[in-house]
Amino acid sequence: ERARCLSLGPSAQSGNGGLAPAVRRPLRRRDARDRLTFELVESDDVDADADALGGPGLALPGGPRGVPSGAPRGTTWTPGATAGVRAALGATDGPAGPDGPPGRASVDDDPAENDPAESEPAESDPAEGGPPRRGRPAAVVAGVAAGVALVLGGMLAVDAWQGRADLERLRAAPGGLEPLPDAPVERWTADVEVSSGLALLPGAVVTVEDGTAVARSLDDGAERWRVDVGAYASCGGLFFWSLPFGEPASTLACVAPVVPDEDASGGGAELTFERETGRALASDWTVTVLAADGEVLGRRDTTSDGGTPAPGPGGTILRAERVGEVPAGDGAVVEQDPTTGEVADLPTGRPAVVRVEDALTGDVRWEADVPFVAGAGQCVEWAETEGTETVRAQLENLWAASETHLVRVEGCGVTAWFTPGGERLDEVGDPLDGVVALADGTYYRDPRGNGNGWGFTSAGDPGGARHAILGADGAVRWEPPGPLLVPRSTDGSDAPLLARYEGELVAFDGDGSELWRSSEVVAPEAVLVATHDTVVVSGGSSTGWMTGLDATSGTVRWSLDRETVEAAGGGSVSWMDTAYTDGRRAILLAYQDDGRTDLLAIDLADGHVAWSGGVGPEEGSWPVPLQGRLLRIGQSEIARLG
Repeated sequence: ERARCLSLGPSAQSGNGGLAPAVRRPLRRRDARDRLTFELVESDDVDADADALGGPGLALPGGPRGVPSGAPRGTTWTPGATAGVRAALGATDGPAGPDGPPGRASVDDDPAENDPAESEPAESDPAEGGPPRRGRPAAVVAGVAAGVALVLGGMLAVDAWQGRADLERLRAAPGGLEPLPDAPVERWTADVEVSSGLALLPGAVVTVEDGTAVARSLDDGAERWRVDVGAYASCGGLFFWSLPFGEPASTLACVAPVVPDEDASGGGAELTFERETGRALASDWTVTVLAADGEVLGRRDTTSDGGTPAPGPGGTILRAERVGEVPAGDGAVVEQDPTTGEVADLPTGRPAVVRVEDALTGDVRWEADVPFVAGAGQCVEWAETEGTETVRAQLENLWAASETHLVRVEGCGVTAWFTPGGERLDEVGDPLDGVVALADGTYYRDPRGNGNGWGFTSAGDPGGARHAILGADGAVRWEPPGPLLVPRSTDGSDAPLLARYEGELVAFDGDGSELWRSSEVVAPEAVLVATHDTVVVSGGSSTGWMTGLDATSGTVRWSLDRETVEAAGGGSVSWMDTAYTDGRRAILLAYQDDGRTDLLAIDLADGHVAWSGGVGPEEGSWPVPLQGRLLRIGQSEIARLG
């Protein structure tokens, strides 16, 4: 932590060789992370006795304390004041006092204080040359100490407030992490089953274990509560293509199938599961709505009419179903061109309807039609029987899921992205476009982004299709000239948005105003980290290089090649195009050829490797940032790293 500086009194030399009076300078903060510097200046309305400051102290103009009445007027600084203020602050490096150990300064160092004749000095008129009235030195010192304590307390309070704001901003940012000055170690672990996915509440992660929803603190892993929600229940959303960011909802909806007793106890095998999502398939369901503290807000029974229920955004229920006549060609064997991979004579499927309903009441909040569009979604499946591969039409596959600030529908001929409030964001009729939620509440519509997730923008020229930044109402706010490189992680600050255009990187602010252009970086594929100060771009996992750019000008600050990263990681790296950030470092995920995953911290200021460390022993685990905490998630374990 940076040392705080308390500047007392004047600080500039005057022209006559003396010290100029202190000047009140306006306080300003250069950076949200910088510490504050204050000046303590003399107040004209305080009549403080100089002796209270431990010696000659502040000599008042025209006063009798050794300053001739004809001397230039203005406050002068003498060494005694320093000792007095240090005493008020409790300094411990001064010389020994007259009746105490070294470092304990006396309030009044008058050597005659023990003389009975001097213990109560007579009052006299200063105008006649007598000693001035001594006043209340102890009270003055107490006032000085209280004033200094108030200033320091204010500094600490402002810093604490600012630090808290910075921390909350990091926790809400995509890929944001609490500060990691050193390689993280395990802080807690929990043996859990995560096949049903994870749900988030403020400061907690929720898993389903044997039909019970269990909430654990993200900070220490302590169990907060557990509530019975039913066998095979799913709470919250599953992690598909995007990591959650922003403040999680304060309520949680859990959906569990109603299964026969023998199935619930493991004695039967009638229950089936969706291939795409792993969710159970059933006709009847139980919905349980929980508050952040585990209170059961309500339960209700429902059916699969209108689509299989699933947890939706903000504690709602999400459904999607096919409508219209069932196509006759579903399941039929189709021919695939061995050269192009295209399927000939694929039958036409049918449209779908998506709806979001209130979890407690079942009332429909919104619903939307999703028409069938040829070429959209996955419409075939491959199977191999006795060495013979066949391709069959799969026209009825359909699922809906809640992502961060998005509701997504995917299936044969039906792909769509909606806001949580029901505004459609992709172009109806375009089978290839996709939508990504941005950290500022807007959305990026990529005309060739379907099939790619958060931060993974398709490479190449999109042709005549137009890129667009959309508002929460689905309206176009502005259009970047080329593909937007959505950052993998940010620190929540006002970082620029970067797009590729005609061999250059073009930076924009949130309103679409161009900030700068740069041709110093060739063929960037991704933005790993974006802060208000530095943007880290990468050539993709195949090249391994990364470059730090000044966020305000686009000039190159530093560059790293694959060899440097591999030397720091201690092995051959096969993939490293994911990074998180704590605002000062890029926390790079380096996937080793031997299956290990290492973390490398790259200093954003100069690009040096600050530290490196392994993720942990469990093979196949995934380090992810959840509300600013770094968690290692495996099939049967969750661990907090910090």
